[in-house]
Amino acid sequence: MIIGIDPGITVGIAILDTKGKIIDITSKREAKRSEIVKHITKFGHPLIIASDVNPLPKMIVKLASSLGSKTFFPEVSLSNVEKTKIIKKYIKKIKSSHQKDALAASLKAFRSYHELFLKIEEILERMDEEEMYEEVVEKVVKSKKENIISVIKKIKAKRKV
Repeated sequence: MIIGIDPGITVGIAILDTKGKIIDITSKREAKRSEIVKHITKFGHPLIIASDVNPLPKMIVKLASSLGSKTFFPEVSLSNVEKTKIIKKYIKKIKSSHQKDALAASLKAFRSYHELFLKIEEILERMDEEEMYEEVVEKVVKSKKENIISVIKKIKAKRKV
């Protein structure tokens, strides 16, 4: 999952799967980090925690660290115009500016990793190993050093043991 977070007194949370489908969008007022973690993990394991601003807020760094997730943030903080453009087709699902910022962050991260997700999916289809998708995506995104084929081989070898 790719999680967009808009930290503050009211925390915006947007959760996408690795296909770009929205799983959940919400906002929580005065939420503790434990509440945010509980909310996120009820949907699964977060792969990437994203922000719409640069530098990355400390709250997101701590959240990603506690969840064992990678972080994502844009080279330059997203402007309101850019966020509106990114979330345009989802506007009816958004109830606050916090949700808008969180969704923009998660969609920006998704777009950044989309080519990698497609490449993994294509390779797994050719190998007739589609059920390994989530595991391969997680290992490739987190390692960034290993190529897709070597990750697949390691997972297959581990499964045979």
